[in-house]
Amino acid sequence: MKEAKAKSKAKLAYPQILETNINNWAVWATKNQYNLAIYRKPNESPTLLIDSGALQKVEVPIEELSNGFLWANYEGDLWHMEATHQIKFDNNELINVPTEDLASGDWNYYTSSKEQSSTSKSEYLAAVKKGLKTILSSDLVKIVPSKVKIKPLKEGFSLANAFVNLCQAYPTAFVSIVSTKEFGTWLTATPEVLIQVDNKGEFHTMALAGTQPFKATKPMHEVAWTDKDIEEQAMVSRYIINRFKEIRLREFIEKGPMTVRAANLTHLCTTFTVDTKATEFQNLGGVMLNLLHPTSAVCGMPKESAIKLLKEIELHDRKFYTGYLGPVNINNEISLYVNLRCMELFKNKANLFAGAGVTAFSNPEKEWKETELKLNTLLNIIE
Repeated sequence: MKEAKAKSKAKLAYPQILETNINNWAVWATKNQYNLAIYRKPNESPTLLIDSGALQKVEVPIEELSNGFLWANYEGDLWHMEATHQIKFDNNELINVPTEDLASGDWNYYTSSKEQSSTSKSEYLAAVKKGLKTILSSDLVKIVPSKVKIKPLKEGFSLANAFVNLCQAYPTAFVSIVSTKEFGTWLTATPEVLIQVDNKGEFHTMALAGTQPFKATKPMHEVAWTDKDIEEQAMVSRYIINRFKEIRLREFIEKGPMTVRAANLTHLCTTFTVDTKATEFQNLGGVMLNLLHPTSAVCGMPKESAIKLLKEIELHDRKFYTGYLGPVNINNEISLYVNLRCMELFKNKANLFAGAGVTAFSNPEKEWKETELKLNTLLNIIE
């Protein structure tokens, strides 16, 4: 049942209509033991994909996959959800589920493994200090230690309502819920594109780094950045350019760095664009996906040294945090985003994740404060 059509008019406001639609379809899908992904690309209307089968481990280039949704963890394991049902929520109409009696009640979303304990401030500061010490005595120039925070969900918490609120609060973010029998349920509002290929064959990626609180009273062009932020963002840009060089691609457009808003924060951003038709590089999306993940923005540089040290200093499992996700081959487009500003949901609790880039200029206390700011992207909504 692709592109389900609205069957009944309603007089509720759009946010209420959207929340009701999401809840009813999610209840129906979950009761039938179907996997689902709900997503809203920046400045677009939300889409719901339902897969009546099981998640499939990806074994072929992403360009060869059927239309659906990709979901990868930090380790790079990649799964595909096929869009056996596809519903676009683009107007103020209720869309009836196939069997209405299955769509009543609250959405009891899938949950899987147990929640992880919160990272204490002392534990995180110790990780940052270990990173700094290693940077000063080795080839490592950047490390991105992360932390996890367990948070009780308020009584009456509605996942559909949280999704709608995130969409309203952060119109330029990629907002999603992924709920599967295999891995449970995750809520995300991320600003960072990993790779995009549009229906004209244009490839896009970005270097996003540096963090400050967003201040509505200050114009973007007046935001001042520290040497640490500028160098950290430049590292991510150089990492992308070096991947282009690795595949001997020289025809790309680079714009930035510029200050951009991402929810309650601002970042430095440089964008990169490639015409895959002009360069005769139609599979560039899949090639760059393999070369970029995990990027230096979520891991560090050099990548191998950073990955090794993170295994030593992080006391938790990142799971899908700093992996990537998004729709693939929907309307001949691929849109994959780094899974930042995310949380794993349990019955009455959620694990939230955040990290900060550590360089030779870093101050451990400031890195802790940066992670707290990043957690607020979702905490401001669920609280």
